Amino acid sequence: MWSFERNYKIIITMDADGTHDPKYISFMIEKLKNFDIVTTSRFIEKNALEGWPIFRIFLTTLRHITISLLLSIPYDSSGAFRCINCKKISLPDLMLAKNNSYSYFWESIFILHKKKYRIGEIPVELHFRKLGSSKMKMKDIFSAIYYLMIVFFKKILGKYNYKQSNE
Repeated sequence: MWSFERNYKIIITMDADGTHDPKYISFMIEKLKNFDIVTTSRFIEKNALEGWPIFRIFLTTLRHITISLLLSIPYDSSGAFRCINCKKISLPDLMLAKNNSYSYFWESIFILHKKKYRIGEIPVELHFRKLGSSKMKMKDIFSAIYYLMIVFFKKILGKYNYKQSNE
């Protein structure tokens, strides 16, 4: 909201633990000329997760496949490294994602995809975190799975409301 209130043209989101390399930002901004949002993908090119522990690669890949299948999202939707065109994507549409935790990332892409925003992806290499440690706990994983199931069942029942009330 802060960026929209100040009339910023572009928002870049990224983790601060060293996994998201700023070298991709100029390419993301360039690609934004043809898209409303540009996300990064760990799954376009092989070895994008080189140096990651095998268990983290397994979890990340499993999450990607599960979300893609259940929600019919063709993007790497759970990553936080994104470039948003504030002139094309409305703040109310970004705020439709209700989850305030890790699931916000895939839920927001799910909504933007359903609303027919133009979503672009670029391949990235993600280095394993350089700073700090993950704050994600087992309860976060179970909470995310539970929330994904809720969204999935609402989707198949036609009860997931991704539209603004004024549409």
